[in-house]
This record gives sequence, structure tokens and C-alpha cells, in this order.
Amino acid sequence: MMKSPTPRQNHHGYTLVELAISVAILSVLIVAGLIGVQSILNSGKVNDQIKTVAKLSAKASALFASAGTSGVIQQQMINVGGWDASKANGGNVTSSFGSRETITPNANAIGSMPANAGFIYKINNVPQAACADLARGLSGFVFALHVTAVSGAAPAGDWTEGAVKAPGAANVTLANLANSCNANSDFHMALKP
Repeated sequence: MMKSPTPRQNHHGYTLVELAISVAILSVLIVAGLIGVQSILNSGKVNDQIKTVAKLSAKASALFASAGTSGVIQQQMINVGGWDASKANGGNVTSSFGSRETITPNANAIGSMPANAGFIYKINNVPQAACADLARGLSGFVFALHVTAVSGAAPAGDWTEGAVKAPGAANVTLANLANSCNANSDFHMALKP
């Protein structure tokens, strides 16, 4: 007896539509993962920068109390360990965002803070994604805060006009914050020991 030929088994692969759907799903998952990772990295940089400002404020207060100095300068803060060694290189200081930080004495009165009774702390090129979180996080440490366009001049006068945080105020002004965080920005902070 002769065997009848076996029917051909159907072997199906993936269709082009099925492959396209799979690639689209994978792309969405990868993009969502990258956005999540970027958000986590950004939060880490903001938190690190807030810790740096808090440390600088404490070191400046100790410097004012012990030396009775008038007007803190950057080299003094480097010498007393105001920044971690990884951030201070000679006289240059790098922020958590990879940009430059500077400290200068406040030559003029800022609100109720007399001249040479604190210092101006500037962080250059704060990314837009970190701007609002950093401003809100710093509100407890800084006496006054202005956010300007990159390479913008420091505020003049008593710092009240357009301030993200007016001199001596408890909180940031949300309307001014929203208007200031449009692109990479410079942060000008008045710190009072």
C-alpha cells in the first residue's frame, strides 16, 4: 500500500504589518524609558545643586562669624571647602549642570541686606528642564533670586523688580518664575549669612 503524500504544513512567518507594529511598540517603550532616565538625571543634578547652595550658605555663615569679614569672595569659599573638590578646579567652579559658578561680594544693598553683608552667587546656563525645580528648591536658602537669559546682567538696585524671589520673601513668585524659565538661564542669588 502506498502512502498518500502528506499535506504540506503551513509555516507562517511574521507579516510586514506585524513587524511594523512590533517596532512601533518597542520605539514607544524605548522613548518612554529615555525620558524617564533623563528626568531622573535632571532631578539628581537639581538636588546636588541645592545641596551645594546649602553647604555654601553654611560655610559663608561660619566664615562671617569667625573672621568678621565683609564680602565673601570665591577663593575664600574654595579655601574653606565651600565646594566639593570635584567641582572646584583652581579658581574655577563647575555647577552640577556642567556650567560655571561664581561668587562675588554684594557691593550694594539688596533689600534689607546691607552692602558687603553677604554675597552674590551666580550659576550660569541652568537648563530649562531644571529651572523651575531649582528655583523652588533654592527658595529656602537664598535671600533673593533672579533668573535671567544666559549672559544677562545681574539685577540692579534692590532686586525687587522682576525677582523670582524678592529680597527676604518666603517663596518664589510663580508668575515671574514662569516668565524667566524659557531657555537656558543664569541664576543670580543673594545669600545672606
